[in-house]
Amino acid sequence: MFNPTRAILIGRIVLYDLIEMTTAEREKFWQSIESGDNPLLSAMSSLVEKWGLPAIIMALGDISVVLSEDAIDASNLTPNQRGLIMNACAQVSNLSDLMHAEMDHIKANK
Repeated sequence: MFNPTRAILIGRIVLYDLIEMTTAEREKFWQSIESGDNPLLSAMSSLVEKWGLPAIIMALGDISVVLSEDAIDASNLTPNQRGLIMNACAQVSNLSDLMHAEMDHIKANK
């Protein structure tokens, strides 16, 4: 699948550069959504169309809080699985916090 970013390492700092999709990549992306070949991508696309990406990110942030708490006590996870879940939850929660701050800024400066 298309990777929308390119990582650029400068010392200890990693910068991400957005890369544009080619026409062929864009067609493949929409074909996978419309055909249902990737059911999760199709479902997420529908949710984003209905609610908007900021709302989805903020909802995922709420889910990540609960999921990270559940991962701490889960007995069926290996340490690597637990770490992966906790890291993913932290990243989503951070993005959600940034989205909340941006939305609050927009409301305050109307």
